[in-house]
Amino acid sequence: MSASHLTSLAEHPRAAGAIRRSKALGGFGGYGLTLAGGVTHGAQLAPALEHAVAGGVAGYLVTWAIAVSVWRRVLTGQAVAAARRNRARSAEETTR
Repeated sequence: MSASHLTSLAEHPRAAGAIRRSKALGGFGGYGLTLAGGVTHGAQLAPALEHAVAGGVAGYLVTWAIAVSVWRRVLTGQAVAAARRNRARSAEETTR
């Protein structure tokens, strides 16, 4: 039987791209929401832009943590499903 190889998030073809896109959207979203909130509440532009950068970094980090935890669960589920398929296949072959 061949040795099984667990794929990391960085090596997974869909997870890596999805996490990158999520981080980008989280950063832009945090920046935009913070800037819009500051401007609509009467802040001057320079301080609002400074706060928006901090909001963008926070959005980036929060989205990154969420995306990584979601994809870890997805990959764990895929690994469990593959192991169950392999066990069922080997049990079927032994009964023949």
